[in-house]
Formats: sequence, structure tokens, C-alpha cells
Amino acid sequence: MRPLLALTAALAAAGAARAADVKLAVVALDAPPELTYMGKSTAEAFAREARRAGGWDVMEPSRVEALLGRDGTRELVRCGDDARCLSEKARTLGVERIVGGSLRRRGESYRVALVHADAATGARLAGMEREIPVASRRLQRDVAAAAPALLAGEKDATGVLRVVTETPGALVTIDGADVGATPLDRVVKPGKHKVKVAGAGFQDAAPVWVEVPANGIVEHRPRLYPIPARDRPNVSASEGAGTKVQISR
Repeated sequence: MRPLLALTAALAAAGAARAADVKLAVVALDAPPELTYMGKSTAEAFAREARRAGGWDVMEPSRVEALLGRDGTRELVRCGDDARCLSEKARTLGVERIVGGSLRRRGESYRVALVHADAATGARLAGMEREIPVASRRLQRDVAAAAPALLAGEKDATGVLRVVTETPGALVTIDGADVGATPLDRVVKPGKHKVKVAGAGFQDAAPVWVEVPANGIVEHRPRLYPIPARDRPNVSASEGAGTKVQISR
């Protein structure tokens, strides 16, 4: 038993050492002027998590700017999540891997896209996308939490958002886009998504944020009320049972 435990520990240590030997540059996220500071601070949070969790030899965004200068950094940042562009613009940094991406605001959500690229070849090793509610104050935390999987080259996880109403055929909007009618299953990125449901003959349900876990299924049953004959809403038998989360294994 002891030789086996010793071998396991040695392999784990070797893996950590290999990660620490890999030089990784993290670039500030490409963002519009009003989000420039947020794009840089979010990338800094990612770099801290990469160093803490993975043992990588990390070159944070401020160090990248110090080496490339303002103009060189601006060109690199504009690559966004284009792996080949990042590789070409970062050649003088002397790193083996590079992480870059973009940050945009769409309505009440931030949309983040990141790429993990081979700095020598421009190969795309992994990528991720997230929709994060503006009001949640989770932008930096959620992006940092994605660091281990992105750097390990794992495929970005998805989840299933299931919307069900007792009376089928209600129209569903997710994150501002019309996606179909109930009953409906929609593959989405992990995180919170804004869901609105409207059924013929029913008052529109108030939009709600539904959180979808990675590799999980969320069943959302919105409450629908019939349009009353008079100016007084009546609760119908079609009232839903809330939201149920199921994690698939």
C-alpha cells in the first residue's frame, strides 16, 4: 500500500511541477471604453486563480502591458478570443500559453468569452462563454472559477434549461431571444439566464433569472394567470410549482 501511495504522490507532484513550468500570459479582456477597467480587473482575477489553483507561471495583465507598452498591449487585447491573433501579437512575451477574451454588456447581462491558446502555434486549446447578470456582482468570481477547467483544456460545460407550463404552447424568451414554445428543452451555458414566458389567453409571466448548473437540468414551471373578464386577476389552476434543479451524472 505504501509504495502505491508514494507513487501516487510522486505523480501528483510531477503534474504540479509541469504546470508550474509552463509560462502563461493572461491578457486584459477586450471591452468597450466604459468596461475597460472591468475587463482588466476580471483578467487579473483569472490570473490570480490560475496561479493559486494550477501552479502556473503566470504573467498577469499588468506585466504584459509593462513588456509590450500601451500600443502593443492595445493590439493584443483587440484580438479578443481569437487564438491565432493572440499568438501572433504575443510572440515577444516568451510564453507558451496565453489566455485572452472579450467582455460585452447585452441588456442586463455581461457576456464573457475566453480562449486558452498555444502561444507558439495559435491552436485553440479550450474556450468558454458565460452570461452573467449585471446586478449579481459575480463577474470576476465566475470567470476566476472557470480558470482550472479552461487551463486543463476541458470542453466548456453546458446545462439544460427546461421550461414547462400546464397549458402547452406558451412562447419562451431566454436572454432576450425567442427560443420556442413549451414544453421546451434548451441547451445553455452554465449560469443565470433571464426567462420570460407568454401564453395566449394568459397574462405574461414576469421575467425571472434561472440559474443552470454545469452538466445539470433545471426545470422551470412559471406561474401563468388567465386574463380576467374583469379588471381583477384570478389565480388559475395552471399555476406552476416553481423551479426544480436536477444534476445529471
